[in-house]
Amino acid sequence: MHYRKTLITMASSALLFGLGYGPAGEVFAENADAQSAVKPAIKAEVRLIAQSGEASAKAKAEQELKKFKNLIDLQQKALSEKFKPGEIRYVYINDKEYHASPSSTLFASNSYRITYKTYDEYAEKYAAGNTAMPLRLQQQPEGYNLWIAEIAPYLSEKEKAKISNQVIAEGKASGKKIYVKKLQEKRTAVHLIYNMTSEKNGKRGVLGIIAEPAGPNDKTVESEPVMAQSEKLEVGGQEVIYTPIDNMEYKSVAWMNPQTRVNYIIRETRGHLTKEAMLALAGQIIAHYS
Repeated sequence: MHYRKTLITMASSALLFGLGYGPAGEVFAENADAQSAVKPAIKAEVRLIAQSGEASAKAKAEQELKKFKNLIDLQQKALSEKFKPGEIRYVYINDKEYHASPSSTLFASNSYRITYKTYDEYAEKYAAGNTAMPLRLQQQPEGYNLWIAEIAPYLSEKEKAKISNQVIAEGKASGKKIYVKKLQEKRTAVHLIYNMTSEKNGKRGVLGIIAEPAGPNDKTVESEPVMAQSEKLEVGGQEVIYTPIDNMEYKSVAWMNPQTRVNYIIRETRGHLTKEAMLALAGQIIAHYS
């Protein structure tokens, strides 16, 4: 049995696969080229880059999908056309033979997003005037360089799952080979994505620092659920949840600001930051909005 995936470029999952970007701060949408199907607890922001070196698997998939090139080209064309602010776009290939291929994807999606290539530009052009969702650092993470800062429309994990099912059902019933579904979303999320400046033990870590809106009834951070090994700690008067997953070389710190209803998540995979360093990063963000 093969495990088929959903093709997405929403938020940082696309940039972790190295998609092209224009000048810093340019608003645009790029063709989908990333495969991502991860459990909510292990987010794409800090995992996919470690998986993207599977060149042989990618080559095999490309070979298998050659016969569907026309359909895939139409899908990518629909994903690359101009986006309106807040738009999220889903594209479904309605072809049974295509979906019978182990290398096919359930559907593809892309969204409007604003990107910055340097932290200073992000801080000056976006974060400086954003009091609703403050995400600022006094010092950049040691041993890391910012890869990209991205502001994109936000959907919760539950909302994504619901819309995914809708896209597939509507696409199958549409009678169209290429089915396009467009949504407008006012909520946004902020992603700061960092790469380690050098390898450690043959690995190069990735760090994601995220701010996203909490749901009206959420009691904890929906996109980073509490696990058996999670610890409740206090940083700067704020309760945070620290979660290590050693066999995946993953760790996170997550918390909700109850006043602003903003969730914050710091995620690192295959990196060098200690628990204390992760908590210190959380402390910088908490101190800024306190």
